[in-house]
Amino acid sequence: MAVDLALEGLAATDVSLGKLITKAARALLDAVKMKQRALSVVLTDDAHIQALNAQWRDEDKPTDVLSFPVEAVDGMPVFARAPLGDIVISVEYTRREAALIGHTLEAHATFLLVHGFCHLLGHDHLEPAEAQAMRAEEDRLLAIVAPGRARPPTPY
Repeated sequence: MAVDLALEGLAATDVSLGKLITKAARALLDAVKMKQRALSVVLTDDAHIQALNAQWRDEDKPTDVLSFPVEAVDGMPVFARAPLGDIVISVEYTRREAALIGHTLEAHATFLLVHGFCHLLGHDHLEPAEAQAMRAEEDRLLAIVAPGRARPPTPY
């Protein structure tokens, strides 16, 4: 199972966080029986994630995590061995958010990885029923990759 990790910008020095996130990402692929799929994870800074957020979501502000699933192109199916997608996490944003809620950077980054991974699997939290299903899957996966770790508060 291939997990490609990139450390960019200010996050380039967060090697230990990168190792933790890589291990968790492999466990996530295993948990959903997608060992054959590849996953790309980028740990970056606010400036980079803000540029991505502006480009892809028309929101010119930093955020904690973005997910970019691999989707079918021109009606062609996504093959079983195709990459699952990309997850981008701003370490700067995550560090601030973790401090506000009383979590460690590592704990919150792990949750954001799980959250982004759920988006890659097709979950969303725009409607109440979707949000409930996504929370349940997040809780299930978080228990696998970080047993005993508390879930942070979420707005959905």
